Amino acid sequence: MRVLCIAVSLVLFAAGLGMGAELPAAKQAVFLARIIAYDGNLKERVAGAVNIGILSRKGDKASEQMAESVIKAFGPLESATLAGLPVKLTKVSFVGRELLDKAVRDEHINTIYVCEGLDANLSDITSVARSRKVLTIASQQGHLKLGLSLGVFDVDGKNTILVNLDASREEGVAFGPELLRLATVVR
Repeated sequence: MRVLCIAVSLVLFAAGLGMGAELPAAKQAVFLARIIAYDGNLKERVAGAVNIGILSRKGDKASEQMAESVIKAFGPLESATLAGLPVKLTKVSFVGRELLDKAVRDEHINTIYVCEGLDANLSDITSVARSRKVLTIASQQGHLKLGLSLGVFDVDGKNTILVNLDASREEGVAFGPELLRLATVVR
């Protein structure tokens, strides 16, 4: 029954009215949480909790403001569970690959939401994510073609789930056919 409810929610989401290129963070939070639960490897990838790192570029005002907005929107998830696991949010400032790797390792981050302002650092972010088996979530649609795994966006007036299947597999994520039937696969 739970899977059916999630599937119905995702279908309604995918068929919803367009709201501009970027969806509000609160709407993203609700649907991304449901999508993360579709990872067949979730319980193997995480260490007791779904820890979502909200990654911004240190010193970039727009990036840091976006991170604050996302943390506020995702905040209610901390009182919920995903696939029976508690949810934790961790704010992370990007200042280099080594420090990102240390933060992911030390904080047990297993999902990274990538805020704006990090275009030049995507290769460092994806390198860390793949070596640590961390799911990446894009805040910008173009980031999916550059190696991030998952995002929800307004595409041609429709709310759309986008999945870079190759990237998600490299990150140790196993999205099942239930989700992939509802998503657009980006290569």
